Amino acid sequence: MSDEIKISKQSLWKYSTFVLLAAIIIIAAFYIFPSNAGNNGGTTGTEDLSAFVSNPGLYPSLGPDNAENVVIEFSDFQCPYCTMASGIPSWVSQYASQYGDLIGVGQKLAEMAQNGDIKFVYVPMSFLGQESVYAAEAGYCANEQDKFWEMHDAIFKASDGPTENDGKYTKAKLKTIATGISGLDKTKFNSCLDSSKYLSAVQTAASQASAVVSGTPSFFVNGEKVSPGWTSIQAALK
Repeated sequence: MSDEIKISKQSLWKYSTFVLLAAIIIIAAFYIFPSNAGNNGGTTGTEDLSAFVSNPGLYPSLGPDNAENVVIEFSDFQCPYCTMASGIPSWVSQYASQYGDLIGVGQKLAEMAQNGDIKFVYVPMSFLGQESVYAAEAGYCANEQDKFWEMHDAIFKASDGPTENDGKYTKAKLKTIATGISGLDKTKFNSCLDSSKYLSAVQTAASQASAVVSGTPSFFVNGEKVSPGWTSIQAALK
């Protein structure tokens, strides 16, 4: 494996188009509204993310609901950088020299939540292709048995490299992945996945998340977006 992460041409094209359009919009806004340059209009820089904090059926969480700090991660199970943020598969260590501050962020946040220090919310996105949709559906199917986080870890553990839509997250593979989760009713899980029971939930989450973020992983601490790295997240915590 090379030291460079390979992302599909389709994803790269979408990202390049987004950057170009964003640049055009920013330049146009500067010339149309020059008097507002550098003025934030009195906003605080935070987002209203209450929809993501108050719906555990769509957005599973760890930690106490009354925690002083709330951290939200927007993530796609297929995203190579999200996989690095999870810190779970062994291959991510190869990128420690490049992305060391990102690697394992999710594990650290989960530990803080389990210790009662924060509330940690996971928003499953699915913009990288069909296998992202299947993986998110699998998360929801496990969530109805209170096994979302076990499935979350199992999905990331099954990643064998920074690739997309290469067959690692087909429904058949996700069923195999689920067999390693203790206490999960496999028959119920398989039926849920086969029936696409949570497809509409995946689509709703994708729609709500895309209104807030344009890429993954994205992290918000107490409503404020921060750089996806442990140093930035720690600095933003109260």
